[in-house]
Parts: sequence; structure tokens; C-alpha cells
Amino acid sequence: MIKCITFDLDDTLWAIEPVILEAEQRFHGWLKKNYPIVADNFDILSLRQLMKKTASDNPDIKHNLTEVRIKGYTYIKDLYKLPDDMPLKSFKYFMKYRNKVKLYDGAENMLVELKKRYMIGTITNGNASLEKIGIKKFFDFEVKAADVGFMKPSSKIFEAALKKARCKPSEMVHIGDSYDKDIIGAKSVNMNYIWLNHKNTEYFDVEKSNIIRSISEIPKLLYDR
Repeated sequence: MIKCITFDLDDTLWAIEPVILEAEQRFHGWLKKNYPIVADNFDILSLRQLMKKTASDNPDIKHNLTEVRIKGYTYIKDLYKLPDDMPLKSFKYFMKYRNKVKLYDGAENMLVELKKRYMIGTITNGNASLEKIGIKKFFDFEVKAADVGFMKPSSKIFEAALKKARCKPSEMVHIGDSYDKDIIGAKSVNMNYIWLNHKNTEYFDVEKSNIIRSISEIPKLLYDR
């Protein structure tokens, strides 16, 4: 019997690339106004590359996207001898738009319906704020890579979710869009899974009955179990 459902967030409840691109564009405009020397030397692409390099160069914090981003901004601060509050101000401005997501059509109604029957949680590698997005009320708990110290598909983050939910793997279903992160991770602890397969990719070890193309399919698939 299923008691708890966990969701990935980015590209499962909303499309993330348009959100990140908007945040990057807004942030670069903000840099032009507040720290023009940075905007003159870093375009949107090079800022994105800096964050990837920062994560790669600092494996001890790569699971924490907040720390990675602040460390990247700190590098820029030191490079141009900017004020000490520049990294945190930059992070807060970027996150203001990173949290302006648009839920997939039907996502909120789905959460309302599922909340009536199940405990609901999140398992995410990201740093989105459910509270700022306005959907925290639908969730009983959150499991973030930043808090656990491991990113999906590590079994550690899924084990943390099992512990929070106080459920057996057979009593939980994880729903996510990434085969490599969500499905492999769920399978590593024998947790049930539903793969939101946007790209219609096929893997031999994924049961077709556990694959959906739209979140609107989730309630019926769960109720039929």
C-alpha cells in the first residue's frame, strides 16, 4: 500500500530552463547597474560556466548549489575587489527570479488531489524554495541534497526521504523526470517510481507501466496500484 509520494522539482513540476534563463538575464542586467565591471567582463554564458567550474573545483560543496553560487560570486568579488556584501546580494537577486517558476498545467490540481490521500515530500538536488514559489502547503517534508550531503542518484538522499516519511520502500513512490538521477536513485533503495519521460527515451530496465508523458497521468496511475 502506497503511503507517501516524493517529487523531484525541476522539470517535474515545472520547466527549469526558461526560469534559469530569465534569472540569468535579469541578474546580468542588475550587474550592469550595480557592478558594471563584472557585467563588462562576464556575459551570461561565462557566468554559467563559472558556476559549473566552481562546483567541479569544489567537490566538498558541489551538492549544495547555494554554496556553489555564493562561492562563485565571491571569486568575482575578490577578482575585482568589490564590497564584501556583493556575493550575498548577488545570490539573493538571482534567487528572486530562480523561484519565479510556472507550474506545469494541472500540477497544482494534481497536488491538491494527491494531498487528500498521501503524504507528499520532495527529493531534489536543487535549491528552489517551496515557500517562495507558493506551494509549500502541499508538502509534508523536503529532502535536499544540500542538507543530506549527497546528490541524486545517491541512495543516501533516498534513504533520508524514507527516514523522514517513516515508510518502507514498498510504501513510497518517487516521481521524477531524470532516468539517471530519479529512477536509478529510487531503484537503488527498491523504492517504487514513476518516470515522467518528457523525451520518450527507452531503457530496458524501466517498466512501461511506470512511464508517463504528462503529470496529468499521475493520479490514475497511483490509484490503480
